[in-house]
Amino acid sequence: MAVLALAATAMPALAAWDVASLMAALGKHPAGKARFTETKTLSVLNAPVVSTGELVYSPPDRLEKNTLTPKPESLVVEHDNLVMVRDGRRRELRLQQYPEVLSIVEAVRGTLIGNRGLLEQYYALDLAGSQQGWQLTLKPLDERMKRWVRQIAVVGKAGEITSIETQQMDGDKSVLLIEPER
Repeated sequence: MAVLALAATAMPALAAWDVASLMAALGKHPAGKARFTETKTLSVLNAPVVSTGELVYSPPDRLEKNTLTPKPESLVVEHDNLVMVRDGRRRELRLQQYPEVLSIVEAVRGTLIGNRGLLEQYYALDLAGSQQGWQLTLKPLDERMKRWVRQIAVVGKAGEITSIETQQMDGDKSVLLIEPER
């Protein structure tokens, strides 16, 4: 009987899966490398654009997206700087001058490191699912951002992100499938 009583009191603790639990699980994996496949569906194109490449995250805030196909390009975000290299041309931006881009970057960085406070600066958070399969929906708080992005859905299991879907207000969307290197 005592074992049953102990098991009954332990069940709610095991079943609890909330934003705090998710952030703690994500925060345990602060660095990593993954392969990605991104499918962009744009209203101005007849067919989706599919690209593949590698993602690299290095604490505290360096994020690289190296696209290999169909056309090589590199995006590197570190601190407040975004460096893009495409067709041999390099372009550098200060993210503070582009708040919409900054909020997208912080959605990814904040989720990768499990930084709830950072995410809540830009988004309302809604978590559905369980530790075995969850979706964290980020809805913009900023009025300018709301005109551009409908929502960002981050999907995963335990402390691992498996996809990020960005839905824009004009109907365009991007689905980034992520496969961590083991």
